[in-house]
Amino acid sequence: MSVMLDLIGSVVIAAFVILMGVNLNSTVAGAADASMAGLNVQESMAELTRNLESDFRKIGFNIPNPRASIAIADTSHIKFYADMQHNGTIDSVEWFTGPALTTLPNPNVRVLYRGGTDPSTMTWNQGGAAGLGVTKFYLRYYDAQGNPVLPLHAADYSKIWIIEISLQVQSPYLVQDAVNPENSVYAAAYWKQTRLSSQNIKRHGPI
Repeated sequence: MSVMLDLIGSVVIAAFVILMGVNLNSTVAGAADASMAGLNVQESMAELTRNLESDFRKIGFNIPNPRASIAIADTSHIKFYADMQHNGTIDSVEWFTGPALTTLPNPNVRVLYRGGTDPSTMTWNQGGAAGLGVTKFYLRYYDAQGNPVLPLHAADYSKIWIIEISLQVQSPYLVQDAVNPENSVYAAAYWKQTRLSSQNIKRHGPI
């Protein structure tokens, strides 16, 4: 009888050990997935911010009248002119978000596009996706005194001196929360750049 009880006890203990091992393995795997998702989001954000800052600081470069260098200034869409290649040719550049990607689990994920006009043919050339997983791309515009430029009409674009960018990137799939393994969240990164302005506009002074 005691042998039978010992055998049953051993089976029960073995079952608990196996269950603990499975849970530990699941937690480790979830933490690894969360870490990878976080890294992907951070890398995507870093690449986007580098490209945004590089483009925006060139607004109006080599343009005869830098105050006319912004053609569209909306909260999620901007178009401007600059000599992007430093070759004396005026290029147009646009940044804008597409519609939400309904095929992914994260309902807020969008594509941030960078496009422009081919100077040789003056035809639209969508440069393609500049960033995937963007859930927020919001632009605010300010004059030389730091006051918001409102309303955003074409007649007011010449007043723009400073552009504020708010950008958020999330993973398209849920990942396990490393602190609370029973919870699932979207890995996210947020970036807000204030007082970003092009020297090519500032050097001409406000109107």
